[in-house]
Amino acid sequence: MSIDIDYAKFYDWIRKKNGYIHEDIKIDTKEERGLFTTNTIESHIALAIIPWSLVVNNQHADLLTIRTDTERQALIVFLSREYSKQDESAWFPWIKLLNIDKEADELLKIKMNLFNSVEHSTLGQALTARYQQLEQEYAYLCQSEMININFELFCAIDHIVWSRILDLPENEPLSLVPFIDFANHSFNANARWFIDDTTHNLILRSERVLKIDEEITICYGTKSNEELLYLYGFALSTNPYDRVTLPVSLSPDDALLEDKLHLVKELNLPPRLTFNINGHLTDESNRLVKILSAQTQATIDQENEYYKPYLRNLLNEYLDNLNLCSDQEIFTKYYLDSQKLIVQKVLDNLK
Repeated sequence: MSIDIDYAKFYDWIRKKNGYIHEDIKIDTKEERGLFTTNTIESHIALAIIPWSLVVNNQHADLLTIRTDTERQALIVFLSREYSKQDESAWFPWIKLLNIDKEADELLKIKMNLFNSVEHSTLGQALTARYQQLEQEYAYLCQSEMININFELFCAIDHIVWSRILDLPENEPLSLVPFIDFANHSFNANARWFIDDTTHNLILRSERVLKIDEEITICYGTKSNEELLYLYGFALSTNPYDRVTLPVSLSPDDALLEDKLHLVKELNLPPRLTFNINGHLTDESNRLVKILSAQTQATIDQENEYYKPYLRNLLNEYLDNLNLCSDQEIFTKYYLDSQKLIVQKVLDNLK
């Protein structure tokens, strides 16, 4: 069955659920599965209206009986069950377009290539932790008889959930929104979505005139390349919101260990340093470095002579690790190049 027929059935499914999709929009048949125009569309036009009844979250009637530790797990269980039902699922027109089987076939290879490329970076550490977490969650959900799928499929559905969740307002649960979830990202997006105050429907609206065959994009938020690569599998050659985030810890042999731990806890400082695109520390990170680098009680939380050497050692070590990574894949290259550039800016600023 062709993707055009699948899309027609999906369109009809949205319409029967009292939703709306503009007649001059199609889902691309290429790998990216983005949204494209088939004709010129004026500015501030509703491109799609998705009724709240099709917004998938733990408040939906179809998920009320799913009891899990997290909202994300509930979404994974829901998708795995609906996937197993195939065309008997009420959500089948959408599930079919998610192409879960292909996702499972390709995901392991893609993720392993990514991990092998960035193993020595902070992204590599995050991917390792995520894989270990997935193994634990999979075992728990299987033992609880909440899912009955293989681990590869479980990982694929987890990736689908992470990469398609919309950042709804804080008072709303993690949500998947059919159709809008096919829109790709741009910091210069030509469309945006919002929740209608009266109907609670989600509306995707054009923000300017859209030309024929133009891709419809939304903004996923001000995410760094590391976040984009971790969550969605892509990075940007130029990302104004990119940053370097390095985990830090105290040596158990530090003579000021207890004092430093107490102050870090009192100030509620996260155990990591964040450098922005210009190589500058955030205020929280700057204060954390003052604490970590102090060698005497009097200099804790003060600018001290060990401040710069501490940062230089940390950054040079991370730069050495980055140089061990492979940049053969284009998105990996974007990520690594930007990480190295920011680190070098920090080192230059320290001079």
